[in-house]
Amino acid sequence: MQPLYRHTSEDTAYTVDDYPYGFRLRCKIRYWLEHSAAHGYRLVSQTTNPKKGNKWNAPKKSTYCSIAACMYLDQENHVKWSGVGFYTDLEVLKDFRDKFPEAAGITTVQELILRLEKRAAS
Repeated sequence: MQPLYRHTSEDTAYTVDDYPYGFRLRCKIRYWLEHSAAHGYRLVSQTTNPKKGNKWNAPKKSTYCSIAACMYLDQENHVKWSGVGFYTDLEVLKDFRDKFPEAAGITTVQELILRLEKRAAS
């Protein structure tokens, strides 16, 4: 697993140049994490349309996770993402922090871990 950091807009997106478009055509796809102060983080992907001169299609947006998120490449070099929210277990938060130390929102994760550990100790 290889974390992908600082891909936060269309301009800084992680781009894959050879992506399937239907059964026979190929296109580009780009990925980035979008942030909203009110909702959190979500993954956005956008493909080009090879039938229209590789013009960018409308972006596809996932659901939000409230605290932190990170994109990564799995063992097959496919882009995936992981996120944590306010109701995530302490062990899952620690695992996320260890796997993605530079993830978007990681300082909030660290603060939440400290609060939960302090609560468990008292």
